[in-house]
Amino acid sequence: MKNTKTPRWKAARLALAAFTAFVVAASLGACSAGSAQDENLKPLKVGVLPYLDYHLMQVAKEKGFDKELGYDLSFTKYPLEPNETQSLARGDIDIAQGAIGSLVSQLPSQPDLRVFLSLSQYKGFAFVIRKDSGMKTYKEFLAELNDPDAAREAVVSQMVGKKLLTTESSYRSTIAGLMDEGGKNYADLDVQNFAEAAQGATAFIQGTGDVYLGAVAQTVRLVEQMGDYEILIQDEEMGAPGLWYSNAYITQDYMDKHHADLVNFTAIWYRTARFAAENPDEAYPMILKSLNPATASNLTVDDLKNQIPETTFFPTAKEAAETTYNPDSELYWKNLANYQFEQAKALGTDLSGTAIDKFIVQEEFFREFMGNQELQKYVDAPF
Repeated sequence: MKNTKTPRWKAARLALAAFTAFVVAASLGACSAGSAQDENLKPLKVGVLPYLDYHLMQVAKEKGFDKELGYDLSFTKYPLEPNETQSLARGDIDIAQGAIGSLVSQLPSQPDLRVFLSLSQYKGFAFVIRKDSGMKTYKEFLAELNDPDAAREAVVSQMVGKKLLTTESSYRSTIAGLMDEGGKNYADLDVQNFAEAAQGATAFIQGTGDVYLGAVAQTVRLVEQMGDYEILIQDEEMGAPGLWYSNAYITQDYMDKHHADLVNFTAIWYRTARFAAENPDEAYPMILKSLNPATASNLTVDDLKNQIPETTFFPTAKEAAETTYNPDSELYWKNLANYQFEQAKALGTDLSGTAIDKFIVQEEFFREFMGNQELQKYVDAPF
């Protein structure tokens, strides 16, 4: 009688084939389901600038925090805020990212811009000089004079007539503020403008100019990685001009039509900020994947750990409530806004048709987000 049993080797092969077919079928089904799910997601097109402040949302994309609320984030890179604003006006992007100080100068021609979210506090202002420049640093003057105001004035006096390499659209008000703190004027400097921070740094390395002011990535490259450069003056050493916030902004028309989406975007942001604070070793490589190519740098996770929160602080919702949106805090956003408006007017910017509370509406959105219990649960949910 013929043996009808399947040999063990053949049975094993058939079982493996069946299992493989099952896995493939399941994968295809998952892909189809994922595609169908993606079709139901609402796209959100976000502009990105070549600074650390504006790359945190890359983490939200990779972790799928956007999809948890029914959105699909995509990103377009720009060198400066004015380029972003033009795209925003055309509808090429939905949300732009930029600094209040850089947006104020655009208000006369773009009065419909609205800042709806504070992203981070930038604490990385650093005027850089060559170690062999012959100039004394703020710390050296402070040790000699034992007076912060006098030390600041001494630094500024040294800067008169010097050639400063920078990106004016990003740092004009900061430079003007520092010069004013030291009793001098913007015109007392020979300011050389570059389209991007990396270009200015490259020119500085090649021997052009006396002082450099740019992005954190370039400052780290000069001071920590190259070694021939040092900080002239930075951050709180500068007085009031050292306060800076990076923000997300839209047009009035977009805000009117997509108010709820902007509240949800605020929630996505704070879920992402919380994740990055609690899981830096996982979050920071995601940031660097986007940041390093954008800034022509080779920063590492350890570099970011030195920068966050020392030079770039991404507050959680609780921290933002205690600082950014707290009128009793010296870090209250309106302190910066008032200062930036004063500086812009002093530089000749016509802001007569613009009110701060109309231009910056972020506190309204923050309160609405904080009062939404479902969004609070989403932000605080396990990762």
